[in-house]
Formats: sequence, structure tokens, C-alpha cells
Amino acid sequence: MYLLSFSVIDGLPVSIFSMIIVLLILIILAMLISLFKYLPNKQNNKDQTLPIKNNVNTTINKDDEEERLVAMLVSSCVAKESFDKDVRIVSIEQVK
Repeated sequence: MYLLSFSVIDGLPVSIFSMIIVLLILIILAMLISLFKYLPNKQNNKDQTLPIKNNVNTTINKDDEEERLVAMLVSSCVAKESFDKDVRIVSIEQVK
């Protein structure tokens, strides 16, 4: 019986060959992942800020976070009506 005469030393070349294959696959994957930084980034196009003039005159206290949140929500709703894409609020300033 061939299986009874199989020892650990007989399995050593198979194990080393398998480890080399896995190592080569991991190196290839690492090189492919490092190439992702050369792909164009679509997120940079979304970060363009557009000025939105709003007729809503509100006073915002710097201490009141709830009023800031309401102002961001209102301005994003108004901006969403005029733009088809997602809207990101960059800053909130008091209108005089």
C-alpha cells in the first residue's frame, strides 16, 4: 500500500510548492491593489462647491447646534430642488 509508506518528508515538496503559489498570488494581488491609486477619482468632481443664494433670513447662534442642523437641512432641501445631484453643506454663515 502506497498510503502506508507516505511520510512527512514526502509531503514537504507539495507543501513548499503550495506556499510558493499562495505567496505569488498575494504578491500579484498587492500589485493590483497598488494600481488603484492611478484610477481617476470621481469624488473630486463632487466636491465642487456651488454658491446658493437663499431668500431665507435666519439668525444662527453659534452655541445652538439644533438651529445649525435645521439651517443645513433647509439649505440642502432648497439646493436639491435646483440640482439633480447630491448636495453637501460646506459651511453655515449668518445672513445680515
